[in-house]
Amino acid sequence: MILLAIGDVMGSAGRDALARALPGILRRHQVDFVIANGENVAHGAGITASTAAALFAAGVDVITGGNHTIDRPEGEELLRTDRRVLRPANWAPSTAGRGSGVYRSRAGHKVGILNLQGRVFMPEPEVDDPFREADRSVEELRRETPIIVVDFHAEATSEKTALALHLAGRVSGVFGTHTHVATADERVLAGGTAFIVDLGLTGSYDSVIGVDKTAALRRFLDNVPHRLEPATGDPRLSGVLVDIDPRNGQANWVKRIEVPVPEHGASCRPLKGAPVAARVLERAAARAKALREQGVVPTLALLSVGEDPASRVYLGKKKEAAERAGIQVIERRWNADDDPGTLLKALADLGRDQSVHGVLLQLPLPQGWDTNAMIEALPFEKDVDGFHPVNAGLLAQGQPLFVPCTPLGIREMLHFYEVPLAGRPVTVVGRSGVVGRPLATLLSSKGEDATVTVAHSRTRDLFEATRSAEVLIVAAGQPQMIGPEHVRKGAVVIDVGVHRVEGKLVGDVDAAGVSAVASALSPVPGGVGPLTVAFLLQNTVRAAELVQVPSEAKRR
Repeated sequence: MILLAIGDVMGSAGRDALARALPGILRRHQVDFVIANGENVAHGAGITASTAAALFAAGVDVITGGNHTIDRPEGEELLRTDRRVLRPANWAPSTAGRGSGVYRSRAGHKVGILNLQGRVFMPEPEVDDPFREADRSVEELRRETPIIVVDFHAEATSEKTALALHLAGRVSGVFGTHTHVATADERVLAGGTAFIVDLGLTGSYDSVIGVDKTAALRRFLDNVPHRLEPATGDPRLSGVLVDIDPRNGQANWVKRIEVPVPEHGASCRPLKGAPVAARVLERAAARAKALREQGVVPTLALLSVGEDPASRVYLGKKKEAAERAGIQVIERRWNADDDPGTLLKALADLGRDQSVHGVLLQLPLPQGWDTNAMIEALPFEKDVDGFHPVNAGLLAQGQPLFVPCTPLGIREMLHFYEVPLAGRPVTVVGRSGVVGRPLATLLSSKGEDATVTVAHSRTRDLFEATRSAEVLIVAAGQPQMIGPEHVRKGAVVIDVGVHRVEGKLVGDVDAAGVSAVASALSPVPGGVGPLTVAFLLQNTVRAAELVQVPSEAKRR
């Protein structure tokens, strides 16, 4: 099971960041249970019924507390009435509320949560020994479940580390809160206990640990206790994701996340495909015209099987664009119950037909049709989609004949918008032979010289692979799998995916969230899509040129 622990939620900026970022995180990472520290959720100090309700509405399952939990009188009443709101278990027994509890995750697993407060450098309120309270509470919780997570609200790094080591092997995780600064020491201790010294701040990062920087600076400079107010600029959600084995409660891994959310007026340059495609089509049309003037009519054969609605739409767009560019189109269709051998024969015939320069087989094929066999039967010198094994091999050798259209379009988009590639870290998420693999080869080839990493849905640390990239290209085929937590600040992001979710077209990237982090992002729809068709036509013209004027065409 995946558990998300969220660092101190500070004021309205923290509530807003959590409300806007959490739904996407839950979806992308299939989170099963969420805890959040809410001791400062009510205007920077304490918690109220309405602010707690806002966190629960966003998807939080349990709210933990700390030394400021009852700074507002309403906090005590909330502790009495809502068992999902905890305060440190080592407070005086007479204090309202409870310090631990067992809850059900979305998948039905029992999850034990324990809240403790440190004593080092934290004089108020006075609390009992957190180590002995931890021993007592953990023993009690383990009678019900092996999944136990501890929020240790403490100031000193040493005290937090010591408690984690004290509980190693007995709990699933120990996560520090209180300092509002996320530490980069997340790890899994012996016995499967995930640990981080501090989960960080969920709130304004244009601040001094969440409070207005002007007032905070005046306090330091004047040595006068000016009133502190929560800040609002640059809101972010901070925390960790941890994978826990529900059978024994041991953590498999823990990953730190920091998710910015867009501010009003935030700018992320849209990388639109239409102007790039227009330039490619203009060049292709000019070259097609020159061939016609020499008596050669560039001709594209469009082959399809079955009545897939999406395929019909794509074929229509390809035919329309080809005719506008001066390319003649021949359409051939087969029914799903036809003999596949008739398509194989047609491919062989088209290979011999010198009047046909490009052959495209629309995918996917219906069940029972061997896609690999059909692609291998394509005449590779007319394979304008670039899918044939010979064309894949030539690309790998650095001697490309025809390159798949989408990778060509992405490269052209990066050139058009003047995104430098040479020497830069580029990550391609997706390893298909249609986009991911040929694109990685293309961008790492001489002349482009990018340093390319290929990642995919099974990559062990996808965060590391994607956050290291200055250019991130996502072609994984999973709706909105990449969020702002995956993206390096200022990165250029290309979204190749197209999916219909709840009646809307979306990509592989959570555009709303990623636009808060990226410097540029291709939209869906309107990004890469138009370029695929444009390069299909350019490849067709090139195929005709190779027949008519091979020496000249090979130099292009």
